[in-house]
Amino acid sequence: MSKMTKLLSTGYDIIMELKSVSGEEVIYEDHRKERLHNIVLWLEELCNHQRLYYVPKQYGETGPVKVFVKDETSEGVPAQVRFFPVNSGGPEQKADGGLGEINIIREITDWNGKLEAVLPAGDYMAEISKGSEYEINTVYFSVYPNREARLIQELIPITHLKADGWYSGDLHHHSIYSSPVYNGTDPVIESPAQVCRSMAAMGASYGALSDHHNILNHKEWSALKRDSFTPVISKEISTSNGHVMALGADEDIIYRIPVKENRTDTYLRNEFIRISDEIKKLGGVAQINHPKDSNKSISWNNNFDDIIQIFDTMEIWNGSNPMIKGSPNYKAFLLWRRLLEEGRFIPATSGSDTHNILADDYHVYYNKLNWLAGLIINGGLSLPETLKDEAVSFLKLYQEMKPVFHKWLGSNLTSAGVRTYVQVKGEITQDKLLAGLKKGNSFLTNGPILIPDIDGMLPGDTVRRKADKISIRLKLLSNRPLKKLTIHTNGNRIRNYPLEPADTGKGTYDYSRILSGIDIKNVKWMFFTAEEDCTNMAITNPIFFVR
Repeated sequence: MSKMTKLLSTGYDIIMELKSVSGEEVIYEDHRKERLHNIVLWLEELCNHQRLYYVPKQYGETGPVKVFVKDETSEGVPAQVRFFPVNSGGPEQKADGGLGEINIIREITDWNGKLEAVLPAGDYMAEISKGSEYEINTVYFSVYPNREARLIQELIPITHLKADGWYSGDLHHHSIYSSPVYNGTDPVIESPAQVCRSMAAMGASYGALSDHHNILNHKEWSALKRDSFTPVISKEISTSNGHVMALGADEDIIYRIPVKENRTDTYLRNEFIRISDEIKKLGGVAQINHPKDSNKSISWNNNFDDIIQIFDTMEIWNGSNPMIKGSPNYKAFLLWRRLLEEGRFIPATSGSDTHNILADDYHVYYNKLNWLAGLIINGGLSLPETLKDEAVSFLKLYQEMKPVFHKWLGSNLTSAGVRTYVQVKGEITQDKLLAGLKKGNSFLTNGPILIPDIDGMLPGDTVRRKADKISIRLKLLSNRPLKKLTIHTNGNRIRNYPLEPADTGKGTYDYSRILSGIDIKNVKWMFFTAEEDCTNMAITNPIFFVR
């Protein structure tokens, strides 16, 4: 499935979900999504015939920029720097307030906090960040030919989670070893060293490099260990019914896809059981990735749900899709929650699934769709009378998708853009990280820090119930504002709390609190979510209750 097809498919499902909630009649059919993609291909071909070509914005003169990012100790640190040309859009439409093209230039500083870049001349907003535990800095500046622009920025921490044993990381990332150069199928160009620095720039303390088809990255990845970063060896195993992650397994485990005449459910089930057993025997964690992907060949087969507990963990939040109703991620979240209701707990994880650390590939497709829609609106494309209705249908649906796409695609779709925080006691090691993941001592986030504590018990732990009402101590911090906190319990019960931040100063939002008198009479488990929208949210694993 191409990235354009995936983007359109995700947008279609999100809009159809919104329509179903609003009471409109909705028809969920795969051929409608396929038809939508075919319309786009037809419009592109029609443009070619009429000598209309999409050309990304061209720039003239350029100028040099030097950036230095330091922490509160004045030491240089790896950080993410995103440049937004003013009046070209950006996250939350920061630059122009509209929904025009997305034009973001992502860079990262080196391990000493330094960056030298060359940018097209013009006015910019720079956003400097380092994941969840630091404030986000923004600064406006201009680039001129033959004149060096200098930016010196200090990132202020909003908390120090490592002091409490919490470490963030990316469990799903690809490198050049997934590319055709090494008999892979994905056009990835980044080396393991580049991936490592990209993760660290987002505040990651650990990361799994999970290439397809081989384990050629293992030695190189392991050699990147440093005091501030722990590499986790991994491989994403391709099957014809989903992708399985072999976290921490140091051998090349291969799923044997059967030829057509031998393709039976019994064979396929046994292969899943065999490879998960092999991963565990090697001391690894067997994880099912993106179980509800829109591409069926890499999505988990629903017919095998009865054996899904062969997996130690489940990736319910994949960075290639937003976590929003109707999306593949939300469908994976619903699967995870249904299994919880059935008494089958598989700890949830997240992973960026990054194939491009510049995070600009979807931007090209979005901007091209924008261009096509503009041609139709402005009458710049001569449409055959018999197909005008098709073009209008595309336009209407795209305009409904556009606000969600613009907000999400302008967020951090890169290394550790979504991350999994794991609690580790003592020195951080691969084995301790894997043990924490298997137990569910973790929360998932693309922004907020969300840590519930019940009598000293954390996500993945079990509370021995002594009374029917409890108090919950919540640590909830964010470098962007949030709107609501939700408690989810068995029986599909939810309890929402609107969020108003305490005034802690610029760039820090502290929603931490103690929730008293929470009734747990019939509660078997509870987990927590906090969110502004799909670009700023967190999900915890559950805390369990027993007599």
